[in-house]
Amino acid sequence: MIVIVGAGLAGLSAAYHLRGMPYKILEREREVGGLCRSYVKDGFTFDYTGHLLHFRQTAIKALVESLLLDRLQKHARKSFVFSHDTYTEYPFQVNTYGLPPEVVRECLLGFIATLSRSPSTAPADSPSFKQWIIDSLGEGIAKHFMVPFNEKLWQVPLDELTSDWVSWLVPKPDVKDVVSGALGIKDKAFGYNPSFQYPVSGGIKVLPEAFLPSVENLTYDSELVAIETEKRRAVFRSAQGERTEEYDRIISTIPLPELVRRCVDLPASMRELAGALRWVSVYNVNLAVAREHVSDKHWIYFPEHRYPFYRAGFPMNFSPSMGQPGCSSMYVEISHPPTEQESETALIERVRRGLEEAGVLQPTDELVMSDVKDLYYAYVLFDRYRSRAVKELLGELERRGISSIGRYGLWEHTSMEDAIAQGQQLAMRLRMRAAA
Repeated sequence: MIVIVGAGLAGLSAAYHLRGMPYKILEREREVGGLCRSYVKDGFTFDYTGHLLHFRQTAIKALVESLLLDRLQKHARKSFVFSHDTYTEYPFQVNTYGLPPEVVRECLLGFIATLSRSPSTAPADSPSFKQWIIDSLGEGIAKHFMVPFNEKLWQVPLDELTSDWVSWLVPKPDVKDVVSGALGIKDKAFGYNPSFQYPVSGGIKVLPEAFLPSVENLTYDSELVAIETEKRRAVFRSAQGERTEEYDRIISTIPLPELVRRCVDLPASMRELAGALRWVSVYNVNLAVAREHVSDKHWIYFPEHRYPFYRAGFPMNFSPSMGQPGCSSMYVEISHPPTEQESETALIERVRRGLEEAGVLQPTDELVMSDVKDLYYAYVLFDRYRSRAVKELLGELERRGISSIGRYGLWEHTSMEDAIAQGQQLAMRLRMRAAA
């Protein structure tokens, strides 16, 4: 028996692809999706912050499109950076036209300087994230976007982070791209997400829900509380009490530190490794305003520290069904250390002031709905400790019959597409092993 812990995308994909093998899937919440969920409040639909589908893998794209059939709509990305009181297109490094001339010059000369110098080396396998930014993009782009934006997002000095995770998210442009972007010449889309797909209605929750007709033995309201790895027994708690599941293998999709904490017979050294893993939390502030078309953009980045948030998005521009007539809806993201908390009232007030200062909202705008979701596990910190710790933890768990997958199960920075692929790949390996 295979026990799957968590019915997010990775867990659902694993169950979907385990056809013909016995499994049970147990989910703590009363709905599927994990953070890939949507909810409705006062007639407005919000995701648990922005969830947009960018496909790089042909097989996963085909799978998702087959599950959702005609329920997806393709959008050409309309994302911007707001800095120096000016909107420039995203990515910043190839769209500096329109910024103050001295800023454009600083960014352009800084990038050109990277072409003639040898990359810096660090004692570890890769340079720090900050050094990678400077080496790859130059001092100007670092100063005016990459460093302040990422300091707001990650909440730690960028010298503490590695750069081995950024290649697919922050591709280095060539000199033609940067020069063209400084001159306002647009001859190609840039970045990993120049277009995206999003459900026509219902929000992103329709994606995990699309797996349900093909998934069996799914139990809600069942939280993992303990695993005896030597005896291959897992204990779950629900409103009805505790239940014990015997297993041959566990597929876990919960955050790696939570999984290790629940494995009661792991060595103390493993607990210490997991206890030192770091992450950042995010306040997902959702608002609705009694004014149409507060923005025509999909999302906006705010690198400057005078704004408390690092990004704001507009669900009604993904799909009109997300909002109400005569209104606009938006989500705003503020990173914070997991140990720090702020009241909902104070957060909404800070966000409102920031949006007014940026010109997104007007002082006369009426908020008709406001809500805050605190995403405790939001982004994994890729510090120099992470790689070794995660490798040892995953290896030890695998030896004990536990496969940890998904964004937080593998303790990495990956997409919805990757989570689905990980579930698929693990299920295929287990099926091949059973057939051997």
